[in-house]
Amino acid sequence: MRTGLHPLHLVRLAGGLMAAIAVTAQAQEILPTEAPQTSMQRYTAVTDRQQPGYEAPGIALGSWRLSPSLAIQTIGDDNIFVQDRGRKADAILRLKPEATLQTSWGANSVALHALGTIDRYARYVSEDIADVDLGATGTFNLGSSTSIRTSLRYLDAHQSRQSQDAFAQTIHPVRSTTTAAAAAIRQDFGRLRLSADATYARRNYHDGTLPDGSIYEQDSSDNNSYRVGVRAAYAASPAMGFFVRAVGDWRNFRLGTVQTPKRDSRGYQLLAGIEFEPAALVRGSIGVGYVSQHFLNRFYTDLSGPAINAKVEYFPTQLTTITLRADRQVLDSGIPGSGGYLSTEASLGIDHELMRSLIISASAGYQHNTFNNLDRRDDRITATARATWRLNRMMALEARYDRLDQSSHGVDRYRSYVDNRLMVGVTLRR
Repeated sequence: MRTGLHPLHLVRLAGGLMAAIAVTAQAQEILPTEAPQTSMQRYTAVTDRQQPGYEAPGIALGSWRLSPSLAIQTIGDDNIFVQDRGRKADAILRLKPEATLQTSWGANSVALHALGTIDRYARYVSEDIADVDLGATGTFNLGSSTSIRTSLRYLDAHQSRQSQDAFAQTIHPVRSTTTAAAAAIRQDFGRLRLSADATYARRNYHDGTLPDGSIYEQDSSDNNSYRVGVRAAYAASPAMGFFVRAVGDWRNFRLGTVQTPKRDSRGYQLLAGIEFEPAALVRGSIGVGYVSQHFLNRFYTDLSGPAINAKVEYFPTQLTTITLRADRQVLDSGIPGSGGYLSTEASLGIDHELMRSLIISASAGYQHNTFNNLDRRDDRITATARATWRLNRMMALEARYDRLDQSSHGVDRYRSYVDNRLMVGVTLRR
């Protein structure tokens, strides 16, 4: 039975939330992950494995354990403003202080986390940012068949220049604050598992300033969103199960403009699929179905189509993990005149434990976005290569290369550009 989260998982959860909320600010999962009902966990993914002698000791505080860390990174970016021509390069110093405080209770767990991201540019200081992510998660088991998961999040972050919602070159990156809360309950009836979850998020975008001094209004992007999901899963065997899931969401925007009326919408996603781990070589979850988003203002065209949510892990050896992911959903648009876009994503990644202390990784991804009310289609191709060398329990070195290649098509297209980033850094842990 899963009773809590390892500090390493919390680090990844916090980092994932920074990206998820800051980039898309949509229906992303903020609850602690629940292990699949059928998973036998024959293998542990390379990036999840804890190597004896390299795990951070933490600081014991009674029934709590504090896990602080500080990442110091230097980054070279050859296109910081993501321009199709006239590219500007710069060097960046990034500091990422983080602290996780987790209980060491038995059946239940509570974790608090705080993460900061501070960027300082060598030349273009207008790009300097300081982001904050605060959160709390809890897992409470009411006997062997019932569990409750909760989460609270507060994020004060900037909008990446690479964001699909960016359409104007402000002097400084646009900032936003997000407050989110979520709760879920799970009940097992033998082989049948029923669960329900609810998420609320409130987002407020700050106005920016354009190069000519005019105000870049963002009030029409402020919104409240509500999401409710139910799921039923049946374990046909210890290694295979089937599930159905239904999710409904309500998105309410504060204001509208003449060019961009209020983008209030109601939507749903229906999925049916399978969870499996038939042999020691593979495990995963694949759900397919339908997604639809209806906009209350007839100005906007509704979005709908086939949906997929899948993750499959392949273990050719215990030292190598290959992961395939696919997802299709409707996301809100920050582009004037558009209410949302249908986003289709797929990625393939490989992690290899070259030595106990050295992990090398590579991944490639593809994303296709189609905007409603606009003749615009974006294709985004990403590539990443990374190496992590753990020197001891308290120090690790990392090198990483990221490439984003965006092609925008149609009469209302945005920029087509390529952005390359190279990072080297050290992480100090306690």
